[in-house]
Amino acid sequence: MVFFTCNICGESVKKPAVEKHYQTRCRGKDKNVSCMDCLKDFYGEEYVAHIKCISEAQKYASQSQGFAAKEPRNKNAQKQESWMDIIRAILDSSEYNLTPAVRSAFQKLQSVDNVPRKKAKFENYVGNCMRIPRQQATQVWDILEKELNKMKEAKQAELARIKAEKVAALQQQQKEEEEEAPPKKKSKPEAAEGAAPEEISNGISADFDWLAQLTKIVGKQADGIFLEKLRKKLFKKYAKHLSVEELSEKQAKKFQKRFDKQLKLADSLQVNGDLVKIAS
Repeated sequence: MVFFTCNICGESVKKPAVEKHYQTRCRGKDKNVSCMDCLKDFYGEEYVAHIKCISEAQKYASQSQGFAAKEPRNKNAQKQESWMDIIRAILDSSEYNLTPAVRSAFQKLQSVDNVPRKKAKFENYVGNCMRIPRQQATQVWDILEKELNKMKEAKQAELARIKAEKVAALQQQQKEEEEEAPPKKKSKPEAAEGAAPEEISNGISADFDWLAQLTKIVGKQADGIFLEKLRKKLFKKYAKHLSVEELSEKQAKKFQKRFDKQLKLADSLQVNGDLVKIAS
């Protein structure tokens, strides 16, 4: 809450009470107040825009020692400031064609630090504390709500635009990386001499159906199968597919990597710890 000192009579006045003070105590005088915190003078209606001032922590902090007081975060104050921004936007806009009475109500709201943000509480507050007729209070609220929805839509549109730009930038980056990546080496059309049938040069069979074999083995076990047992069974099937009794060390390593990869890619299977089941 901002407090002022009347420069005519010296009385301390809360901001919402300044208007009443010059209608009663200093009646007929030109408004002339100074802020009790920052000591700045305000003439006429200038004080209305003085919504927030420096705190005592800021006022008495030792600037000579380079100390700056950290202001506590106040969510309600931030919401109230946003509310004030809406009120100021309405007064500055020519869209609403405000009547003199409604404009006067908005101008009065600018000098209040605790404007309610719910319709029922707002209408009660404006009607009881600011002596504004209920019908006029409802008109003021309707305009506030319209401007609020307008700002929300603008914010959502801005967020959507930013998101679309990020997605487009990511897609462009991926496209550039793909274009700059070196072409993949083509596998040899024929197996090297002495290699097992249907085996390509990296030790992995080109036509071994990993997914079908994994699903077939796991499907035979209603309660699932342990991961190590599944690996051994598929290992035997793979060796048989290559027509060899035992895989070489290189082939075994390749098999292990391919087994782990295919198991992760198998959407029809579900791995729970060491147990593999058909996904439900």
